Amino acid sequence: MTSLLSHRGPDDQGSLHEPGVAFGHRRLSIIDRTGGHQPIANEDASRFIIFNGEIYNHREIRSYLEGKGHRYRTASDTETILHLVEEDGIDGLNRMNGMWAFAVWDRSRRELLLARDRLGVKPLYYAQVGQALLFASEIKSLLASDLIPRDLDPVALAACLECQYVPGPRTIFKAIKKLPPGQALVADPSGVRLVRYWNPSFVLDPAPAPAEAAARLRDLLSDAVRQRLLAEVPLGAFLSGGMDSSIVVGLMSRISEQPVKTFTVGFQGEGWFDESVEAERVARHFGADHHTLPVGSLDLPAFLEKTIWALDEPMADPACIPTYLMSRFARQEVTVALTGEGGDELFGGYDHFRFERWLGSLGPLGLAAGIAAAALPPGWFSARVRKALEAAALREPDRHLRVRGTLAPDKIRDLLRSRTDGFPRATREALEEAMARYPSTDPINRLLFQDAATWLPDDLLMKVDRMSMLASLEARVPFLDYRVVEFAFSLPGSYKLRGNRTKILLREAFRDLVPAETLRRRKHGFSVPVRRWLRDDLRSYVQDIFASRDDAFYDYLDRQVVQEILSQFYDRGVDCSLPLWTLLGLKVWFRSVFRAASACTGAVR
Repeated sequence: MTSLLSHRGPDDQGSLHEPGVAFGHRRLSIIDRTGGHQPIANEDASRFIIFNGEIYNHREIRSYLEGKGHRYRTASDTETILHLVEEDGIDGLNRMNGMWAFAVWDRSRRELLLARDRLGVKPLYYAQVGQALLFASEIKSLLASDLIPRDLDPVALAACLECQYVPGPRTIFKAIKKLPPGQALVADPSGVRLVRYWNPSFVLDPAPAPAEAAARLRDLLSDAVRQRLLAEVPLGAFLSGGMDSSIVVGLMSRISEQPVKTFTVGFQGEGWFDESVEAERVARHFGADHHTLPVGSLDLPAFLEKTIWALDEPMADPACIPTYLMSRFARQEVTVALTGEGGDELFGGYDHFRFERWLGSLGPLGLAAGIAAAALPPGWFSARVRKALEAAALREPDRHLRVRGTLAPDKIRDLLRSRTDGFPRATREALEEAMARYPSTDPINRLLFQDAATWLPDDLLMKVDRMSMLASLEARVPFLDYRVVEFAFSLPGSYKLRGNRTKILLREAFRDLVPAETLRRRKHGFSVPVRRWLRDDLRSYVQDIFASRDDAFYDYLDRQVVQEILSQFYDRGVDCSLPLWTLLGLKVWFRSVFRAASACTGAVR
């Protein structure tokens, strides 16, 4: 189980075995590189911990704990978590600023505590099989135990077709769950229970004036970056040339005594998809030690298969490949990289936020347009226009799901051989559960929170963690410092989005730090030329893999409907590249996990 996690921890390994419990750990050494071997025990060896992540304020917490009488054997942040749990229990987690997935075993109580950080930066999976409880940072490690059935969750499969990922707490496997962000799991002789330890109010009364809010945001994010420079290894940053990563690099350059090492990927000859020129311009502005990886031709099938293996689930985010390329490239120079993830979800950077607001403003007109569009033949509108009209006829959260979604509900029902009526549940459940915890009635904030609570942990952060750790690189996300998140979601939505203006407060807070042309740039995102890849580089691979029947893919999906999508793209020129990419990722995943599965049982093992 631990050998399959060697990419997450190539520097060290350790284990604990005693009656009823076994811990295994792989370590990427960042803090206390010589003394931080895990598992770590407390003073009387009554408790043990294994931990993945970083606690950036562990020195301050250490002072508090030493004042309470705790004695340290190491200088690691891991030991601080152990003593903190011993002193304050689960409530003590609210003292920590960082990213974490950890397990603490209490020998005397025969109690296991699992916990995941507030925003879900670090992954943690678990499964209950009979009287056994298993947990790991990646699903492949759990499957290697040979204790867990591999039955698929059909609702999770449908959700993957809809939004390109599986919303938590589900996974693609029925028996395996994600521990939700901001929650802990306690297992003892009485059973297993989940405990939510992070319950922010997201309320500022009264809200600060815009100028005061901008100054406060600048202070918070500056401190978040400062804390994330804690390391005993080389450290750098991903730099796309967009606003968020430029802010991070700018703040790093003001704190660091040396030029910041920055890294970007450039797709040569791809126009819109090549951000290397903008990244180099920003790097010069800050005097960074910049490195560009020019990407020409790629062995795309090999990279696709490698990244899908790393993801464990059929998550169809095309940006996985460039994220892995950049992580592998940066790992040649650094062990830790700061990134700009989270800025769009907190401050309204995506185009779809403005689009959803506009659709919502149409009211009865949008409903009428959607009904009329549904009655017309498919050829009357482009796929994009039809999708917009369908979304206009819906209310939240269905409008959000349709705008964000890849395939329409009716197409998903056609694709699924089971014709399950439960298709919408996973995505709707995740959104509704998240919104029930968010007290704001501000329509913009509620719109942003939908992404922050679902897509952010289950797609974006999962992608960054898996692709960076595949290269044995630790990625840190200062925008998702919990203090920044709580502050951002306590401010009026009008501070972020107004008319056609996006990220209003963020631009104001850093207008004297970041180049003006960078602040004016249209939101770009980590885009890749998916349509060209499918049409040219991957064409023969796509044809061969969908023709193959040596896995369980067609046990679950209708072959005729899949072939119709292929025909639309390759024979009729319909741009259905994202649905096709989703199906391709799913087919590759089935080949890697379920070769030659039996269709007659309805369950795959």
